[in-house]
Amino acid sequence: ASAVVGGDVRGGTAPVALVAAEPSQAVTVASRMACSMSAGLISALATNPTETIRVRWQVLSMGGGAGAAGQAAAEGGLLRFGAHIVRTEGLIVGLWRPGLTGWMASFGGAFGIRMGVYEYVRLGLERATGRERSTATAFAAGMCTGALSNSTCCPFFQAKNRLQARAGPGIQGGGLIQELSSIVREGGAPNLYRGVPALFCRGGLISGGQLSGYDFTKRYLIGQGVAEGPIIHVAASSVSAVTAVLASAPADVVLNRYQAAPSLGKHYASLGAVVAEIMKEEGPLAFYRGVVPNIAKFLPLFLMSMPLFEQLRRLAGLGYLT
Repeated sequence: ASAVVGGDVRGGTAPVALVAAEPSQAVTVASRMACSMSAGLISALATNPTETIRVRWQVLSMGGGAGAAGQAAAEGGLLRFGAHIVRTEGLIVGLWRPGLTGWMASFGGAFGIRMGVYEYVRLGLERATGRERSTATAFAAGMCTGALSNSTCCPFFQAKNRLQARAGPGIQGGGLIQELSSIVREGGAPNLYRGVPALFCRGGLISGGQLSGYDFTKRYLIGQGVAEGPIIHVAASSVSAVTAVLASAPADVVLNRYQAAPSLGKHYASLGAVVAEIMKEEGPLAFYRGVVPNIAKFLPLFLMSMPLFEQLRRLAGLGYLT
């Protein structure tokens, strides 16, 4: 939209000037969310195999659908476990299809909401606290937006976890809607938000860890004279994958086991019961089980989603993330 200012030059009045109207805040938020949701959906579609193997690896000790041969292969490490799945079940059936729609709905929705409002939340925190822009404000804003967006998408995350944990030889997995219906039948609509406290913490920690690592690396490289563009975005995304995993690993393990338990014939009274069992039977290092596959998951996920989000923002006239 534009506004006409001034009058007719021939009549002696001021010259006509066209002044572009600033887009409304609602339009800006919608544009940011459109960019982030698009980046999230595309990234989730491409990375579901690494998400599937991570979940199946984490629930092996609970009797997940890997079979005896899969359990034996897992003893040889993550790569051997993944190779066994591909060899016996196929890449599409064993790793790509399980929970795909759930992963796209959960990550696409959560990433879309989080990155759509992140800048407003960060600016608000900085104004409220009087702090200058820093990695600390990136972590705080990431915690807030990540906790909110992941909690909102809890039903999709839960359905995805159940479908992937149950995947295995000869097991016919259902779809997202079917799994959501099963969750409701088991415990009513509130059951859709089973494990939301852990997801609230996990989502906040992942987002805070990611965005603080991304912000630190981006600001550092720009400070060293590197021009902002894909090189910086790729480097910052690589660092952010590690910081996100280290910040969120314990909550991630607890959440996946708690949400996957019913589909494996096991029931926990609370999240605390999961923590107690892990401490008693496996020890504290078990809370970091899956760190390597988690980094392997987040690395391609962030390498796709953040640089793609940055470029979509640029094409939409929003500029790079600040």
